[in-house]
Amino acid sequence: MKRATLWIVILAAFSPTSGAAENVLDELSLEELVKTEITSVSRRSQSMTDIPAAAFVITAEDIRRSGAQALPDVLRMAPGIEVAQIDNGRYAVSARGFNGRFANKLQVLVDGRSIYHPIFSGVTWELDPIPLEDIERIEIIRGAGAVMWGANAVNGVINIISKHTHHQDGSAVSVSAGNKGTANVYARIGQQASDATSWKLSAQGRHIEPSKLYGSDADSVDRLENAVVDFRLDHDLASGRDLSIWGNASRSTTRELWDLSFPGLGISLFPVSPTQKLHSESLVGRYRWLSDHGIESSIQASATTSGIDITNFIREERTTYDLDYQGRYAFGRHDILWGLSHRRSSDEVSSGEPYISFRNPSYIQRNTGLFVHDDWTLIPDNLKLGVGIRGDKTSANGTNLSTNATLLWTPTRADSAWLKFAQAPRTSSRAERDVSILTGGSAVVFPGLGTLPMVSYVNGGGQVGPEKARGLEVGFRKQFSSTFSADINAYRYRYTHLRSGSQTGMTTCSAVLSGFSGIPYDPTTCATFGIPDGTPLLFNFSATDNSGAGWSDGVELSADWLVTANWRLQLSYTWSKLRLDASSNPGVDAGGEITERAAPRHYGSLRSQWNITRSQQFDLWIRGAAGLDRFNLIDPVPNATGTPTYTRVPGYITLDLRYAYRINKDLEFALIGRNLLHSKRLEYVSDFIPSAATAITPTWLISTRWSF
Repeated sequence: MKRATLWIVILAAFSPTSGAAENVLDELSLEELVKTEITSVSRRSQSMTDIPAAAFVITAEDIRRSGAQALPDVLRMAPGIEVAQIDNGRYAVSARGFNGRFANKLQVLVDGRSIYHPIFSGVTWELDPIPLEDIERIEIIRGAGAVMWGANAVNGVINIISKHTHHQDGSAVSVSAGNKGTANVYARIGQQASDATSWKLSAQGRHIEPSKLYGSDADSVDRLENAVVDFRLDHDLASGRDLSIWGNASRSTTRELWDLSFPGLGISLFPVSPTQKLHSESLVGRYRWLSDHGIESSIQASATTSGIDITNFIREERTTYDLDYQGRYAFGRHDILWGLSHRRSSDEVSSGEPYISFRNPSYIQRNTGLFVHDDWTLIPDNLKLGVGIRGDKTSANGTNLSTNATLLWTPTRADSAWLKFAQAPRTSSRAERDVSILTGGSAVVFPGLGTLPMVSYVNGGGQVGPEKARGLEVGFRKQFSSTFSADINAYRYRYTHLRSGSQTGMTTCSAVLSGFSGIPYDPTTCATFGIPDGTPLLFNFSATDNSGAGWSDGVELSADWLVTANWRLQLSYTWSKLRLDASSNPGVDAGGEITERAAPRHYGSLRSQWNITRSQQFDLWIRGAAGLDRFNLIDPVPNATGTPTYTRVPGYITLDLRYAYRINKDLEFALIGRNLLHSKRLEYVSDFIPSAATAITPTWLISTRWSF
């Protein structure tokens, strides 16, 4: 009966209305669908039809109607973006493969300011960078974007653009509450102080009670507490000049369960439940002006303090300064953009030795970049060539070059085809260079010796250089009619110098075992970890290097169909494949297989937005992904072959629903259901850190929003 009711709801959502609803609330504007403006591709405003890149835009309306409570869930709309939820606050987010908890090939920006973390060159998604209500749009560019945005923009760029305060006049309160102890509160106050000056102050708090462990009905420990405060001031100085100042402070607290034990062998190294506390505070200023000679310029500066505190594991305090300048001048058939950026990030780190240790307790990382890009119109209104180059000098990896070349053909106002070549580096992270860490363990079978526990330990301090990507993309966009448009692109990238691991040695805690096997006996290492002398345990040591290489291929599709004046369908689909090169080095070869098997081949979404009447909305979102295999960091089951073992993460299809009723233009109520098709599912198994897998279960929320 429940399934029948569900399918009735789905069919109703995908059925056209019997008649047009007059004065429809939040009308779906064809003008906006067709003429979406994007700034993140070339750092200047462009129509979607003029962009030679795989681009996708998520609007504020898309965010609101999705019912999502966290930023990573919003990103599931876009093709090419892979999102997997690890627990209540942690997500793995990447573009075009290589996903993981510490995914490092995606550049994420908030109003042009990078929020990647130098420790691992990724994003701590459990720390809200900005309230969802304050986002104007999210621009997502897949593929290498390093010429414009610097090293680490290897597989894509996500630019989160906040609302101008001119559009946030007055006050608003939004409250959501649901099962699983889920609660979300947002409040904002803003004022149009004069024709030229406006400001706003907003705050958001999120709370989620612990989820369930996937392997049992027991509660996990991943209770999440998040808070973010955001301030912005915009001032129009006239004559093509404006000034914006904004500040942000955010906090996050959660826990997770780690376990590295071998019950059958009576050995447990550290089953712990550490508390993780994150904080970030930033102040940003941007000034834009137009010179008398027609040169458009902008300069943006920011200062950020941040910190990570994981109980008995790592504590880091960081201060980061960013300076970014860009200029633009158009003459004849050329549109030239140039820029200079500099980042200085200093940290102080203490760690929970011996499980994790840093070679240097403090480090200052400096990145300086200079770029120039020219859009050259070869045939007016029909053919355009783009060429760009960037040099980045980094304190860790020296000087790296990024290049791109694009060709855009627009035979009509409704059609555009593009070809792109790009190469981009990813500079090595602090962790890859400096961290030594206990990563996992397994039970191995030695002939004549029986089953033995083996602990894996990565030694830091090696010379880890930048990863490199180079590839081709081709795409086609078409506005088939005033109500239907589609976008398809294909890509092929070659990756070299990928991060990998090579075995450097093996030791044992037992002199007797050493005599039988020839494996060196090392009582010092064993004593460091508190393991009694004579324990039949092995340590397998490896080091991080750049021995990996491979290919990434894929096809991405998106379509937007305004079926009727009140009903919109949006589709996105991705097929992708990673193929890592075989290697004579067993560690590198195993690492390549682990990376390949962790990448799902298919994922996509289909969204329906239906304005039932002027006061009612019904939204439906079907999304899913193919299955994947995650390498077992902890494997207590005896393994005679010594090869890696995996946990299967099944593919899934799930459903989100939202019904909203607006009392008047200022007051709205909504019922939201998320992850509704299964009682529980596993979406991801954490990598690098042996945390317990948690279940994704259905969530129901009631939400209200009041503007005044």
